[in-house]
Amino acid sequence: MSNETIKEDWTKISRIIKTRFKRITDDNIASMEENLELLTDNLQSVYGYTKDKAQDELKKIKATIHKATKPSKTVVPSKVVYPRGHQRM
Repeated sequence: MSNETIKEDWTKISRIIKTRFKRITDDNIASMEENLELLTDNLQSVYGYTKDKAQDELKKIKATIHKATKPSKTVVPSKVVYPRGHQRM
């Protein structure tokens, strides 16, 4: 997940974080300054997680965020086939 994507979707990402981690506050989110890697510091201080546990939780939340923010695929037909006898407009 690129930093540009994170900045574009920060509102959605912060909602996902606050939903998953109820004790993370708006102040904690603001202190991250759109840097998702700082979530581990907040998890360690707020929840008392070890560094390894916080990094595991970061991986899980990144996967959730990726699913929630990835662009939907638009299907564009490469060729339009008209039935015989059908007139094009």
